Amino acid sequence: MKTVPRNSIIISCLIVIASSLCVDSTAQVDRHNDNYPKIVRLHAGQNVPGMKPEVFSPGFISTPDRYELNSIFSNDGKEFYFVISASTPEEKEEGIYFYIPMVTRWTEGTWTIPEKATFPNNDLAVDIAFSPDGTRLYYCSDKSIFPNAEGLDIWYVERKDKTWSQPVNMGSPINSPKGETQPSFTNEGKIYFPSARPGSEGVDIYTSQLVNGAYTPPEKLGSAINTAYNEGNSFVAPDESYILFARWGMPESTHGGKGLYISFRDERGVWSQAKYVERSTGMCGSLAALSPDGKYLFYSCGGDIYWVDSGIIEKLKTDLR
Repeated sequence: MKTVPRNSIIISCLIVIASSLCVDSTAQVDRHNDNYPKIVRLHAGQNVPGMKPEVFSPGFISTPDRYELNSIFSNDGKEFYFVISASTPEEKEEGIYFYIPMVTRWTEGTWTIPEKATFPNNDLAVDIAFSPDGTRLYYCSDKSIFPNAEGLDIWYVERKDKTWSQPVNMGSPINSPKGETQPSFTNEGKIYFPSARPGSEGVDIYTSQLVNGAYTPPEKLGSAINTAYNEGNSFVAPDESYILFARWGMPESTHGGKGLYISFRDERGVWSQAKYVERSTGMCGSLAALSPDGKYLFYSCGGDIYWVDSGIIEKLKTDLR
């Protein structure tokens, strides 16, 4: 055991279909097998959540014998991507991580058994995000265009009919030798991402504008969000009205040394002082994303994927004033 519209109907069907099937999952995991995993244990479904976070699709997506994170629907709601960690406890102790992107598809009135996604070839892939128009899928990989790189690079693939193109590195000015992760986009294509590039205090969150098809030099967000501690795992609302992110490396007396924070952006473009959210919402973890219809907020915590009514954001805006 681990310790750790555009279409509302489609989301509900994912839960209902999951509850109608039962498949054994006792087979051993082989993370190097291209067919991994073809067998997934499916479990009872659930109703849509309210203001209390709940584990998403237990037994079908979130399972007791896997570590799942970083989930997102495609823009049309017909694909659901998530990532599983296949690292052993010993590998994690050594800082070695293996991530496998998974996908389930809405096909002929049912959701397919989750299987390994094909877009990154056999490379590590984590921190999945879609472009605003849904034609590009972004992810982070330990393959870098920089010699002696110290972190991940952001890559993307483009949808070609029912397949994906070969991976493309975002290159400069977004990527740097110090590593970039968790890309997140506004409706206008503006990108937010964490980086440890020069000028950062550890890891900080940056943003870059899309101008005439090219990204401008990234700018570090101000002290309302970035601090002397590490900030990352960020998600910006499509309308840029708020940003959720994780902060860690703090004294243990401060929320156990880590926590989930939120900042709101006003009509002048100014970000509010970030506030800790777990105490008032029960939300922990990071790597948030909205459902295509904007009704539900998904995030990762302790090796499972959670979801909650997105109205919790407005509640936070009121409660944290």
